[in-house]
Amino acid sequence: MPASLIIEPVNGIPVIRPGDDIASILVETISNNNQVVNDQDIICIASKIVSKALDCFKDLSTVNVSPTAHRLHTKLPNKDPRILQLVLEQANNREDNLRINPPWIGAKNQVGRILTSAGIDKVDDDTVLLLPESPDDNARTIGEKFKSEYNTNNGIIITDSDGREGIAGSTQLCIGLYGIPPLRKYFDAEETICDMLAATAGLSMGQQRNNIPAVIIRGFDYTFNSNSRLKDAY
Repeated sequence: MPASLIIEPVNGIPVIRPGDDIASILVETISNNNQVVNDQDIICIASKIVSKALDCFKDLSTVNVSPTAHRLHTKLPNKDPRILQLVLEQANNREDNLRINPPWIGAKNQVGRILTSAGIDKVDDDTVLLLPESPDDNARTIGEKFKSEYNTNNGIIITDSDGREGIAGSTQLCIGLYGIPPLRKYFDAEETICDMLAATAGLSMGQQRNNIPAVIIRGFDYTFNSNSRLKDAY
């Protein structure tokens, strides 16, 4: 177990827009802050800025609501039926991938996580932001950029803020990773270490208004593995 962990916010990340190169922006911001990236440091990045860079915005006026989504709306009248349609699509159009406890709905999405509203964030009355389709691949791209820039092996964790059924507030979960195994053997138990680290990052990142969408976690001992994928936890 580490003697101590350091959670270092990456301050000053600009507003991210579609088409931006997240990896280059992170490297540039870290340089502007005179921060150091060491071998084995773990970089945690909010999925929201990855989604924005990938232009994962969805105009709700383009959504065709299916009979299934309309039926879900009768159970969840507080939810926009267009968003319910998107939740259903994120759940691969399988109702057995949905978890419903009105007014809460969760969905097992394409990355295999059960997230509130499938991780869909409402931007305004007409627009939502979806999660990236392949966050493991996005994490790899960022990790390879750090390798080329700093000659270091860095674990990358893409995090998402998620509300939970039956409890107030939210926590941070891992939805994609690179370099760091998602599970850790601890005596006779397995720990979902990628989620523990995501939640640790959340202590500094907070929610969107904190404007800290990335942190560096230093001091955690792990074996770097470039083939690690989130699916290794399933």
